Amino acid sequence: MSFEKDFPQLVQFFGGYFPDADFEDLTDEEIVSGYLSKHKQHNNYQKIIELIKDIDNLINNIDNYWEEVGDEANRYFENPQDALTWLNRIKTELNK
Repeated sequence: MSFEKDFPQLVQFFGGYFPDADFEDLTDEEIVSGYLSKHKQHNNYQKIIELIKDIDNLINNIDNYWEEVGDEANRYFENPQDALTWLNRIKTELNK
């Protein structure tokens, strides 16, 4: 099992959008909104759909990957349920 291999869209999304959020004082909602704006502006809806599919797959396998989610997204989770709650919030924002 490899997080990067199994969830390539999430690796790009987490690595590209979340690490600097603390320095820029951005909320998770603002990060997702920025991602959506960028991809909608370029009519790249397929990328958004692929990201949501990755999240769905990750949700189904959260027990195996919850620590990697925290590492990749620069977040701390105490357990898989904590990571799952966060992922569901991100998914909700992506579906707006």
